[in-house]
Amino acid sequence: MVISIAMVSPYFVRCGIATYTQNLNDALANLECDIYGVRLPRFGFKNTEILQTVVETMPLEKADAIHVQHEYGLYQNLEEPFFTSLASLGKPIITTMHSVGAWEVDRIIANVSKRVIVHNDFCFKRLGYPLKTTIIPHGAKPLGEPFPSQEVCKRMLGIDPRSSLVGYLGYISSYKGLEMLIEAMTKVPKTGLLIGGGWHVERETQYIFKLKEWTLKDLPARCRWLGYVSNRDVDTVYGAMDILVYPSRFSTESGALIMGLSHGKAVLASNIAPFREKEKQGALMTFTGVHDLAKKIKMILKDEELRLKLERGSLDYARATSWAHVAETHLQLYKELL
Repeated sequence: MVISIAMVSPYFVRCGIATYTQNLNDALANLECDIYGVRLPRFGFKNTEILQTVVETMPLEKADAIHVQHEYGLYQNLEEPFFTSLASLGKPIITTMHSVGAWEVDRIIANVSKRVIVHNDFCFKRLGYPLKTTIIPHGAKPLGEPFPSQEVCKRMLGIDPRSSLVGYLGYISSYKGLEMLIEAMTKVPKTGLLIGGGWHVERETQYIFKLKEWTLKDLPARCRWLGYVSNRDVDTVYGAMDILVYPSRFSTESGALIMGLSHGKAVLASNIAPFREKEKQGALMTFTGVHDLAKKIKMILKDEELRLKLERGSLDYARATSWAHVAETHLQLYKELL
């Protein structure tokens, strides 16, 4: 039985949801599943008419069900008219909620959807609709072999391969907590800091500019900003790092962190619920505050056995949640619902 899904999402833009959807679609295409992409505009003004146009492009004669990739900012508080209009089409609706916590919006989505997918136990409990909710982890793409060594990756970036390197790679905004990482690195001598990423459309924001000024003052000649990292260079940047740090103040899941785990890196992440779940699974180590972060960076750089243990744990997690496994779980869910 071949399942056909209309997948509603942004496509072909700098957006974590777009990247997630493309990876999922590619993996589903290898199974008994036909995917019809329905493009949701990612940027700019939205109103009910624009979202109704999205609804009207649905391939109803081909699709068995509609799968919506949801993140709050994508719909600009217009979820109620959008999902109501979707429901009027008479097709089963599955919604992946990449974040939860906007209670009224969550209720609207849960009521209309036949099933809601979340990525972890934290989101499952926070959403509060256990009979309608299924946990499917965010997919990972475990790095295959052969791949250039860390020494080669550092040389490709013009970095002395003998130097220790701590890094961050992902979108940069205030809730990502990079201030904590920068301050911690002022307490870790003789170690470089590599920061890759930017914002969705702007090359540089005022927030990023202020962070750059800070690192120029407090980490002279020790911090390098890469800006937005293209898909072509992502593997090299991750490959060069000794430790990856994700100091988010709040997160329900992090595609960038998952990518770091996929590259088998030693990962330190802030002590928040979704990351604590992964720590219990052996994928990473959490930290609480600047001093604890600095202490654990030093500890991992000094203790090779600990670093290797974290690297093995991250790669084991990535293999267990590979896109192939995630796609298979989606397909089984589609078949169950249909």
